[in-house]
Amino acid sequence: MFRSRCHRPQHKPDSIEYHISRSQISFLLSPSTNNTSTKYSPRYRPVLITFPLVVTLKEILSQKDFIDLASKHSSTPVSTTDNDDQQQQQNTAYFELEGKILDDNLRFSSIILMKALILVINENTQLKFHESKRISPDPTAVAEHRKGLISRLPIDNGHRPSTSKQQNYPNESLDLLFDTLHGELSYITEYLKSHIGERHDFTTYPIQLQKQDKTKQWNEWETGIYKMCGDADGTVNIALASDWGAGTMESALVASSMMNGLDLSTQQQLATPNLPHYSIHLGDIYYVGLPTEVQHCCLGVKPHWAEQGVRWPIGRNGSFTIPGNHELYSRGFGYWDHFLPQLGLFNPEDLTQPTQPQNTSYWLLENEQWRIIGLDTGYNSFALITIDNFSIKLPEEIMDWLKTVVGLSPQMTDKRGLLFFSHHQVVSAWDEKPYTEFPEQIASLLPEGQTVLYLWGHEHRLSFYEKQTIEPMLNSGSKLSLYGRCIGNSGFPTLATQLPIKARETKLLFYDDRLYNVEDKDAWSDMALGFNGYVTMKFVRPKQAGDTSLYLTYKSLDLNTKGQLTAENATILVNEEWAVDSNGNVILVKLQPVNQEMTKSVHINTNNDESSSSNESHCCTAS
Repeated sequence: MFRSRCHRPQHKPDSIEYHISRSQISFLLSPSTNNTSTKYSPRYRPVLITFPLVVTLKEILSQKDFIDLASKHSSTPVSTTDNDDQQQQQNTAYFELEGKILDDNLRFSSIILMKALILVINENTQLKFHESKRISPDPTAVAEHRKGLISRLPIDNGHRPSTSKQQNYPNESLDLLFDTLHGELSYITEYLKSHIGERHDFTTYPIQLQKQDKTKQWNEWETGIYKMCGDADGTVNIALASDWGAGTMESALVASSMMNGLDLSTQQQLATPNLPHYSIHLGDIYYVGLPTEVQHCCLGVKPHWAEQGVRWPIGRNGSFTIPGNHELYSRGFGYWDHFLPQLGLFNPEDLTQPTQPQNTSYWLLENEQWRIIGLDTGYNSFALITIDNFSIKLPEEIMDWLKTVVGLSPQMTDKRGLLFFSHHQVVSAWDEKPYTEFPEQIASLLPEGQTVLYLWGHEHRLSFYEKQTIEPMLNSGSKLSLYGRCIGNSGFPTLATQLPIKARETKLLFYDDRLYNVEDKDAWSDMALGFNGYVTMKFVRPKQAGDTSLYLTYKSLDLNTKGQLTAENATILVNEEWAVDSNGNVILVKLQPVNQEMTKSVHINTNNDESSSSNESHCCTAS
């Protein structure tokens, strides 16, 4: 299949994509070197600009950055002068509707004939507006693809029928998009037999069962608190992915890239020096985490209908995972009985079996500056009647472990930085329903105001949020202050969506909206897919207290000159540097968007914005 870069399906030359929600008005401005072409052309950084819902035309026109970006969005060049400062002063703009200049005091949201609205800049540029909408694939192509649904779904205990066509990997992205919850619910009805019944037992650490024994010396696999082991200078490298277990070509390429190009078609044996010390997965194995799906999509077992299975990569010293909601669709048996025994602590001389298997769905990795806490939000996402439980609480066993073994409390004296992992998100700019209960549980165990770093998956995208405080939803009074990152783009295919309708209230900072399409399949026509990727983490000893001690690099697959996805030379999207202050607060030292096509969010406050005084965001000044 030949792939090529493409614009957003919603992109239109000489028209600005916008969205009006309950709290904001947003405009996507995509300055391009060639906006008139239907083919993709290199762009300057796309910018999502949000205004409060009550913004007037005058307030929009007063934003010079907005007018400047809008002029570059147009295929018609704005008239220029020799003096750039003079040009900025001379830029004039107004809104016109059916040939009449509109009153500047009108609210943008009050305009009814939006299709007739025109933004005029310097008299020679005219831009229309079109509403952002969710793009659906061609219904005829989808219907044709679904004709063979039953003949290819792995409904026989995770196996596809013997008549299923041969393919390279256990699953294809096209099938995952059209045959799962992102398409119709056909597959879930076939899996009811694996969904109905009791969940797998929730496993805990031995120390939680024998607290009365104060004299016993516990091993780290008995407490769940593991010391990070790395190089002699204290450097520890970790490769991190989420929503990876799709069993697709993309998943296989991401796994290889995480291991710096290692061929994972056969089982790893001896660790090579260029491997990361650890690998971590934040959950979701598709379709529903059955034992056979774990084998095919994570353990490299070849199914009868594919040339090979897909193998989860193992780090030099270990590999850990937490579950997502998909593992619990089949009640967790594939995850607990088949995946966990293959993960845990490893001897670099033999990566075929762990020396100490991972037995639980939660854990802690630590060094002198940081504590990484992996939390299980998947277990209580299970719901027998509905597909997912949206009021997720951490199991009491985890809360007990955090309090009595890890030692989290509002009065704790440990001043190391806290980095939390969970599958489910804490905030979302795309209006996914928030999972409100577990963030408050975490906040209740922390000193008031302590800032943490939090990475999650679940949403199949890469997005960055400004530092913020999550207000309690359950009147607990516990507020969670965090920097949030969504990294759920590692395996499941990502479709282009409508604009993030809660970007303003969630303080969205950057997100990856780079797209490509597949040109030789009817069912793929007019579909735009996002790039799958992963995160590398590098822990170092700081030169002095408060210096950078963690480097995060966000990467993605790339297209080669032959139009094929490749694991070689992964595209670096964003670099970050993090530190910890003397009170244990996480400090963002540096955020550098390396790739110029990462979409930037700018949130404009106006005099009419009642919340502007408390929602001032630094994202307006991020480079």
